[in-house]
Amino acid sequence: MNHADLLQPGLHRAFVRDGFGALPPAALPSADTRSSSLSGARLAVKDVFDVAGLRTGGGNPAWRDAQPLAAATAPAVRLLLERGMRWVGKTVTDELTYSLAGINAHYGTPENPADPARLPGGSSSGSAVAVAAGDADVGLGTDCGGSIRLPASYCGIWGIRPTHGRIAGNGCVTLAHSFDTVGWFARDAALLADVLGALTHGEPAAPSNDVRRARIVVPNELLALLHPAARAAFDATCARLRASWSIDVRDAGFSPPAWADAFRVLQAAEVAAQHGPWATAHLDTFGADVRARFAAALAIAPDQAAAAQRVRVDALRSVARLFADADTFVVMPTLPWVAPRVDASGAEIDDIRRRSQQMLCIAGLAGLPQVSLPWTAFDGAPLGLSVTGARGDDEAVLALARALHAALMD
Repeated sequence: MNHADLLQPGLHRAFVRDGFGALPPAALPSADTRSSSLSGARLAVKDVFDVAGLRTGGGNPAWRDAQPLAAATAPAVRLLLERGMRWVGKTVTDELTYSLAGINAHYGTPENPADPARLPGGSSSGSAVAVAAGDADVGLGTDCGGSIRLPASYCGIWGIRPTHGRIAGNGCVTLAHSFDTVGWFARDAALLADVLGALTHGEPAAPSNDVRRARIVVPNELLALLHPAARAAFDATCARLRASWSIDVRDAGFSPPAWADAFRVLQAAEVAAQHGPWATAHLDTFGADVRARFAAALAIAPDQAAAAQRVRVDALRSVARLFADADTFVVMPTLPWVAPRVDASGAEIDDIRRRSQQMLCIAGLAGLPQVSLPWTAFDGAPLGLSVTGARGDDEAVLALARALHAALMD
């Protein structure tokens, strides 16, 4: 059933009607006299964050109707409003965030401003589209399996998944607790950094003077996943960057297929533990793709989860060895290829999801910070470049991403 009556008309189908426009009085921030680089910047918020006086919809009308009006505003939203950001509205999300496509059976698909013939990516689809379209300066979202990084790549904008646990996630609908992070989009890196400073209670994260010391690792295991055209473009990019940085193309000890499968199982087990009873009672309210995903999650056996957890431990050890030396970063295209077309079959979208997860699961399994930056396009369809670093190195990851982008724009 389509619920277009809950969707704000126009604006690339990015916003839900509930929460569009002025904030309820209960959500108005207290006065903050600090000067802020965020003052006046427009903020769009994924409809999984509580905002006092509004219902948190989660992309599913049955879920929304069961929620009370939020009594408090999620810290991530409140901190940005207190820094003077200007509220725009709540944005469309895939149902309970359990998808990467950007399709919502109830609200429709937000239109990718970079290429309207292609999907915007999800689950933070509306926030990414609002930023890419220029309807918001910052789009707040969440990233569990790639829900910031993938739409950032598809829409040609900046997106950050911080270190897991670095940003307070209170007052936010989570899908799988050991993977979910608060993340955000922007059209320029300086604003992305200013939000990082605000949400970590620090100063704006300015580029470091030490980024030239960075040692860049390009894992062979991930190169093998790239579409041939993306591989050729990335090879050319590495050739340009070698003038300023050490780039080491080598085996990194990654096992993308096994790690992606472990991620899928562990995510599903956590989804079932957190949302199982509600999902079981409301399976028929989900779109077909999300319904099938919830049904599969409910069928995960304990021995499957235990085996996946052992794979995760091995992955953590491999990642720790890679980042044991300071100033080490992984640089790769964010995804194997560009966004699928909006008329792609369900089977094609599922295949792209599986292949993308082999690249996205690394930061998810290990809780690493990763930034996707605008890089290139193929027939108008964007593909992002990403920088991943050790846990807690969020500012350094963002600084290197800014330096790489500047070098490639020269």
